[in-house]
Amino acid sequence: MLDKSYFNNINGAVYIPTKAYNAYQMWRDYSSEVSKRDMSYARILHINSLRLWISYEYWLVDKDGFKAKFDDFLDIAASYGIRTMPSLFECCGRIPTKENIEDTDQFSGTAVMSPGTMIVRDKSLWGGPRSFVEWFMDNYRDDERLLAIELVNEPKTAEDELFTIDMLKTACSLKGSRPITNGSNELGAILMYSQYLDIYQTHENFSLSESSLRFHLDIISHIQIVAGKPVWITEWQRLRKSGIGFRSEYVAKEDLVPCHKSMAPIWREYGVGNFVWSLMLKPAYLSGQRKVGTFSGIFHEDGSVYNLADARAVADDDSLVLEERHEFPAMFDEVAKLSR
Repeated sequence: MLDKSYFNNINGAVYIPTKAYNAYQMWRDYSSEVSKRDMSYARILHINSLRLWISYEYWLVDKDGFKAKFDDFLDIAASYGIRTMPSLFECCGRIPTKENIEDTDQFSGTAVMSPGTMIVRDKSLWGGPRSFVEWFMDNYRDDERLLAIELVNEPKTAEDELFTIDMLKTACSLKGSRPITNGSNELGAILMYSQYLDIYQTHENFSLSESSLRFHLDIISHIQIVAGKPVWITEWQRLRKSGIGFRSEYVAKEDLVPCHKSMAPIWREYGVGNFVWSLMLKPAYLSGQRKVGTFSGIFHEDGSVYNLADARAVADDDSLVLEERHEFPAMFDEVAKLSR
């Protein structure tokens, strides 16, 4: 049993390399040099934990290659004092067709589900994903390079939820020393999976106001006391008063850019473990946000930052000196025009 101190002081970030549009591309195009560079950026901000997606679809194509790349990443992150929380499956995004997983168009190249809805909706097809969970647990259930193991990110439909419970049961039957968790964008989902989880999660990407955010954090504090388990905010971006924007609804231009300084001090005040979205400056992960021109993140590939005040807020270090380059990455110029 891990001591409670293990779960404290989580200053984390979601990590997807700048040029990867989804998890499949992240591992297909994996680079040790890019990982070393980006981990050095993470440590500048005192990031000690990373949340990222691995790829069932890439594992099916090249199991040995994936393991070699994942192990290399874990070694590099650990050498910088960073523990990794991998998420095995993803319910957000487009269906993982060959066209979609290889799409690098700056407008349409967004997240992909893993696995796709055809598999999730048919229990007779769950054997493949279950084998992936078994393989992963056999290889990593006691791996101290891992902070925790997340099974499924943001199950939404009844089919998603039944699939998630099955994958959680499989993981728990093979559990080692690494804590088990599950990605959720709602606190209510904790009840559905609580018996399987060592860590609860919720997401606060775009809170409409500081008062509503604090209301949620008060609930989180209560849950942690009553349940005796940590609740982590595993995705957050900024306060966004003009609207959340997930369905391509109107969002004011000034709310489309990163503003991590609007939330970071509040996490610190409450002492809740959190993962900023994202370490690297990128266009939005999901198509609805992409269409309205949302960007997120901190670092350009060259190590400059989009907003120095954001970097200082995430690092909790007002003396931090970094080059500020208040512009969008060149590769996403066309998307950037939407928010100018």
